[in-house]
Amino acid sequence: MPKSQGLVLYYNASTPQEAAKARLVFIRMGLRIKLISMEELGQAVGSFAGLEVPPPPAADPVSIEESILVFSGLPGRALDQTLAALRKAGIPRSVYKAVLTPGNASWSFYQLYQELCKERQAIEDGNSPD
Repeated sequence: MPKSQGLVLYYNASTPQEAAKARLVFIRMGLRIKLISMEELGQAVGSFAGLEVPPPPAADPVSIEESILVFSGLPGRALDQTLAALRKAGIPRSVYKAVLTPGNASWSFYQLYQELCKERQAIEDGNSPD
């Protein structure tokens, strides 16, 4: 088993089969996995990675219908290899993916999801994301 290179925060809104495929990739890549439940979507993304960040403003719980992967502590090459392994395993490209940064660590999963949606829409419209 490879040495743990990082952490993936995984919110799965898809099928149990997709979750099993993704988790197998994470295990093979030596990643720690933190499964995020719908009840945890309002918490700060960075808090799941052990960062001390202020909690995001309280908001009503909102359901997210798409899966989200947030990677933390992976060097570029390891991230590229993990993304390639996910594609090979049949995980759809439509799954939202992000890297934990100082800029998004204090966001809730829902805030991160909203930003990822904006970025995807901008790319689909042929604009560069803000």
